[in-house]
Amino acid sequence: MNFRQRVWALVREIPEGRVMGYGQVATVLGSPGAARQVGYAMAALEAGTDVPWQRVIHSDGTLATRGDPVRPVVQRGLLEREGVSFLGHRVDMARFGWLPT
Repeated sequence: MNFRQRVWALVREIPEGRVMGYGQVATVLGSPGAARQVGYAMAALEAGTDVPWQRVIHSDGTLATRGDPVRPVVQRGLLEREGVSFLGHRVDMARFGWLPT
């Protein structure tokens, strides 16, 4: 399984209503410092994917805003429907963050 596939497999495990940071995903996969590559993997997802892409955010709780200006709006809406709340523009990572056991 290549790195992208490993990223997608881990992201599929994130429970509804929880989030992980790009760097956290990389670290769990044994590649600390590969947060950017996690971002590339997420950006490579095709429309209609079963990977819950909305659950991967910046480690400070903010949403990625580069590129498509509509994506963060959609992402926030999807997360809010899952029960994730925002304080301003940030998710409380202590409350909604998730790491596999």
